[in-house]
Amino acid sequence: MSNTSGIPDYFSSNVIRELTAGKDQKWGFERTIASAKKKEPNFIPGKKAQYSDTNYQLLGKIIETITSKDIHTVFKEFIFDELNLEDTYLFEDVNDYRPASFYYKDKKLHLPQYMSSIGPEGGIVSTAKESMIFLKAFINGQFFPREDFNELKDWKLLFSPGVFFYGVGIANQPLFFKEIKNGLIGHWGQTGAFSFYHPKSELYFTGTTNQFHGQNVAARMMLKIIKSIK
Repeated sequence: MSNTSGIPDYFSSNVIRELTAGKDQKWGFERTIASAKKKEPNFIPGKKAQYSDTNYQLLGKIIETITSKDIHTVFKEFIFDELNLEDTYLFEDVNDYRPASFYYKDKKLHLPQYMSSIGPEGGIVSTAKESMIFLKAFINGQFFPREDFNELKDWKLLFSPGVFFYGVGIANQPLFFKEIKNGLIGHWGQTGAFSFYHPKSELYFTGTTNQFHGQNVAARMMLKIIKSIK
């Protein structure tokens, strides 16, 4: 979860080009691991940090092995039902047209095979409202003691995708140069989804731009709101 494993990321520039061109394809656990095995490790485990989506596919398999339950059941039992989320679920049915469309620039993308294959890595459908419920529960100690939250803040500077600090499963997105390690705490999603908490202003942000690379727009919006109340 800290992305210090050194395991190569299957989500390479070639994969991104194919998906943004509209070439729908499955990237489940077996294919992901096979892709990683063909590549050289990025570094010796623990020596550096580099974001790798492969880590989350592995984490999902570890969770399934430990609990003897599939990831769908784990998410529902420990998170969705725990928070009484009614519009949040793991995308699994390729014929499910409930999620809002998302885009790459002006091109609408329809990637149900891909979305249904990346459950542990980001295949969850939700709303801004229910993402907010989860974010506040996560930040404020509903899943684990709030004092343990500091253990997740083992920040390491990453330069891809984007420039930000990464801890243990959470990101720290800088907003001001003078407050380089006191930015937004949370995470980005591939389709411009965002879920962040800003400790200094005590503001929470959730939503999506529905763009394959829509993080800059969301970051500017959050920064504008924070500046307006400073």
